[in-house]
Amino acid sequence: MEPHLKQTEVELKFPLKDSEPMRKLLIDMGFSSSGRVFENNIVFDTPGGTLESSGKLLRLRQDSKVRLTYKEPPADSTHAGRFKVKQESELIVTDFETMRYILRRLGFTRERVYEKYREHFTRGTGVSAEIDRLPHMGFFLELEAPAESMVQLAAGLGFEPGQGSRENYFQLFQAHCSRTGLKFSDMRFEDEQEGR
Repeated sequence: MEPHLKQTEVELKFPLKDSEPMRKLLIDMGFSSSGRVFENNIVFDTPGGTLESSGKLLRLRQDSKVRLTYKEPPADSTHAGRFKVKQESELIVTDFETMRYILRRLGFTRERVYEKYREHFTRGTGVSAEIDRLPHMGFFLELEAPAESMVQLAAGLGFEPGQGSRENYFQLFQAHCSRTGLKFSDMRFEDEQEGR
């Protein structure tokens, strides 16, 4: 297992009507794409929702690798009102189902699944952009950058930073379901036809 610790993760999300114009703009601005992958994510919690209620997240993700990620509120909350800010610890594991079994045996038996297609873009150190395609909700741009450069980055891509979303995808999906009357708790592409 290879550990990886990030001090802080600073993010904003913006809905997109179409992915291609944004993809072209990112390339024109000097971002490099590492390609598009399918992600299967499971968010774990205790039956009573202990992690969610304290602003924490425990996630197992499978794309080209398998990653276990733990997110928690940062010690320094200076930028938390303007951006989504978390401290993130992540490690690569070799077996998705074995890690899932271990987490269940440790008491994290509440599971929520979300799938997405993601194209990852990078530019320099600590600056990245993702174009995500999610079930039911379509395309989103997710930006990650140091707080001091996030405003300039978002504005350069044509967005008003104050209009960026600080919620995670489950929170956005719950709001979407409330608006549209969908009854799904998980975000799966196989449910899209049923939700139309």
